[in-house]
Amino acid sequence: MPKPYPEDIHSRVEAVAAGNTVRVVALQYKVSLAFVCRMHALWLETGAVQGKPFGGYRRSRLEPYEAAIKAQLANSPSMTLKKLQNWLEDEHSLSVSISAIDKFIRHKLGYRYKKNAGHQ
Repeated sequence: MPKPYPEDIHSRVEAVAAGNTVRVVALQYKVSLAFVCRMHALWLETGAVQGKPFGGYRRSRLEPYEAAIKAQLANSPSMTLKKLQNWLEDEHSLSVSISAIDKFIRHKLGYRYKKNAGHQ
């Protein structure tokens, strides 16, 4: 994902409002025409050219169901991810991908895959 432009570039784009063309401002500050157009439209709409927040933590949709998932896995320790997905759909009307379930139970709940100790 590309990094956002620095805040000083945002403020320089206001030069379009001073009468310069979009093309001249884009060439002068070495940014794309689309960026200058978007910033100018944002400036006209809101009066400011602040960038949007970048990055951050996105919570899992499964977090509110953590206790129920733990209980289900304790009752059925050999439950497959597909069966757990079906259980979430049936019991909680929650539709999530198998990879999201896998990531949640491995990272949040600390479950690990069984190691095959009998084969060497």
